[in-house]
Amino acid sequence: MSQKVTMQHVADAAGVSKYVVSKSLSGKGGVNTATRERVLQMAAKLGYRFQARTSGVDGGSPDGDETGKTTVVVLLPNVRYQLLDSVYWGRIVDGITQELEESNARAVVITDQTADSFLSLVHQDNIQGFIGVGQVSPQVLQEVGRLQVPIVLIDHEEPLVKASELFADNRECTSQLTHHLISLGHRFIYFVGNTDYSLSFLSRWKGYKDAMEEAGLEVPKQHPLTGLQGETRVEHTEQVRSILEDMKGQEEFPTALVCANDAIATCAVSALRSMNIGVPDQVSITGFDNIEDAFLSEPRLTTVNVEKELMGKRAVQVLFNHMNHPEFPKETIYMSASIIYRDSITNPPES
Repeated sequence: MSQKVTMQHVADAAGVSKYVVSKSLSGKGGVNTATRERVLQMAAKLGYRFQARTSGVDGGSPDGDETGKTTVVVLLPNVRYQLLDSVYWGRIVDGITQELEESNARAVVITDQTADSFLSLVHQDNIQGFIGVGQVSPQVLQEVGRLQVPIVLIDHEEPLVKASELFADNRECTSQLTHHLISLGHRFIYFVGNTDYSLSFLSRWKGYKDAMEEAGLEVPKQHPLTGLQGETRVEHTEQVRSILEDMKGQEEFPTALVCANDAIATCAVSALRSMNIGVPDQVSITGFDNIEDAFLSEPRLTTVNVEKELMGKRAVQVLFNHMNHPEFPKETIYMSASIIYRDSITNPPES
């Protein structure tokens, strides 16, 4: 029979005192956030028994003592730009952990998304709910599905797993952005970003397409700008520059670029600047997400503001609702976002 994992085991493994472990597991003050997170991660990894609740969450706000807290696993896969220090994904996780803390629940944040590693990090009996942030591997989601706990996915879907899903209203917001550019007189408008990269990118392209078709404007099929490869801004800047260089002198050269996110938009600005093409006087540019770079860039980017922390908080609320009402059907929620008009767009140049 395997040895029972105690607080002392957790303390030894985390390099802290048993007193710090007790305070961390109880959620009491006096322990800094980094230390508490390390202790919780180690407790989950060792399979420390939190004596999980078997009842539902009372009113959406779970309560309990040191051994009775609801434990929610938050998985942010360490792939692409899905990192805890990301100005987008990290703030969603901040919203999740804040809402859980305010509800006196415990979050275990994991950034390793291989199925074997995931199962070794968290003892199955400790999990009462699961929130996936961004693209999570199907293998991990299927393993979670076998645990028979409520699952909420943010900006992702997996047809083989019963889960509620939250998205920003990507399609409608990009449609509105594109309609605005059309109202300014733009006709040669191109979408920039790999439509196969994520569901959000594809939805944003569909919103762009909706607006163009409603205005009777041609949507270029399989244009190189909708198939950007690579992960870094340097790679994207070089690709955008190369594609636009090939388009130089053509009547269809863009007067506006609708970019899949702010990072790609800043790459487009850099590419155009290196070609001595001004933004916005010659080419208008829009982004999406409203990360800090959108405000700090020159010119400041017109973009879509996604309430990232609120999206994380909403995911927790949906999760608690499923804990309380397991008979409720799963939901797909599109959270509204707002367009922020800044300096990167204007009327197209006169022919």
